[in-house]
Amino acid sequence: MKVAVCVRPNFAEAVAAAKTAVERVRSLGHEVVEVGLDDVRDDQLKGVEIATVFGGDGTMLHAARALAPRGIPLLGVNIGHLGFLTIATTAEFEAAFGDIAAGRFKVEERAMLDARLMRDGKMLASGLALNDVVVARGALVRSIHIQVVVDDAPLIQYWSDGVITATATGSTAYAFSVGGPLILPTSLNITLVPIAPHLSFPNAFVFDPDQRIALDVQDEPARLSIDGQVEHDVKAGDRVEVARSTTVARLVRTAHARPFLSLLRQKILKEPEK
Repeated sequence: MKVAVCVRPNFAEAVAAAKTAVERVRSLGHEVVEVGLDDVRDDQLKGVEIATVFGGDGTMLHAARALAPRGIPLLGVNIGHLGFLTIATTAEFEAAFGDIAAGRFKVEERAMLDARLMRDGKMLASGLALNDVVVARGALVRSIHIQVVVDDAPLIQYWSDGVITATATGSTAYAFSVGGPLILPTSLNITLVPIAPHLSFPNAFVFDPDQRIALDVQDEPARLSIDGQVEHDVKAGDRVEVARSTTVARLVRTAHARPFLSLLRQKILKEPEK
């Protein structure tokens, strides 16, 4: 099996854990390539059957944007406590990888979003998101007007700090923190949640998977944020187009993966383990 061991180079603890994993996987007779997620090259990934990603949920978001278009399944290994996207700790990695090598695993597909920043009919930037696409106010502490258009029909104009469009995976992230619904992560629906709306409809919308959302920005400064990791300046008159991507993130699940509802009880609902 050809395995990619992936890490962000600026995360020293993850780099050290990845080095240990590289040695162990090679000792088991597998071919290993070491991949820095800040500089992913196609020649490295040719023939890779699985990518192990060392870090946390933030590193997994980075890995999904880089590797999902290549169809490579991702095994998330957390350096600390288990997150929503990682399934094993470093102490559990060897057992989890043993399950994968023996074929005892499944691949869970997660919806992603395509985002495009448009100005005067021209695309200035585009990106892929596993969690969310956010349009929010810039450096000035004031609300901005954003017109929401769904399938080419006007829906609502917000005067708010911004608007979040999220996947089901992202429903437990920023969208949840501003009052959005929790959605089972394999759902294909898209959620839209306003951030601190002033005298506007405050509730979230949940759209069908194939509906197209456009956010027309009417004030500046404003920012477009993709997964909280990639950002672009937005001007008044710009449009941000969001739709479900044809690309999906493929997450590896072994016996070490805790069920989503169990993570939900522990991390968000704060319910005691039974």
